Amino acid sequence: WRDVTWQAKADNEVLKRRLWDLEKALEQAREDKRDIHEEMTRQYQQLQKQTAAHSQRLEAKVKSLQEQLATRLRESQQTQEAATQALAERDRTIAQLQGRLDAMEREYEKILHGSLDLMLAKMAEASQHWEEIGTTMAIEHKERLQEFSLNPLEI
Repeated sequence: WRDVTWQAKADNEVLKRRLWDLEKALEQAREDKRDIHEEMTRQYQQLQKQTAAHSQRLEAKVKSLQEQLATRLRESQQTQEAATQALAERDRTIAQLQGRLDAMEREYEKILHGSLDLMLAKMAEASQHWEEIGTTMAIEHKERLQEFSLNPLEI
């Protein structure tokens, strides 16, 4: 019995030691699990903060780009309106100048026709005057030739 008792006590000691080792291992595993959980929670929170910060930066960038786009669209619209106004002004100016040119052309035609008509009238008057003078001179020369008994048709 002694041997069995001694063996049972030894087995009991081994089992207690083993139980103590297992409890220690279980406690260590729980601490490791808690540490891992805390580390994962910390990393998750850090990742969440980084994601939030990155998201905010992207939202700010999107907002900035949208503002730039809106500004560029307004500038483009203003430029287009200015170009349209400039083209309309140019077309009005061209139309005004074309009207002036047409009016000047009509006026010059009137002046030219008036001047040509006046010159034709003066030329007709001068032609008639010189024809009369020429006829008078021819008659006078004919009479003088006849005074000298010369035939004007022979000369």
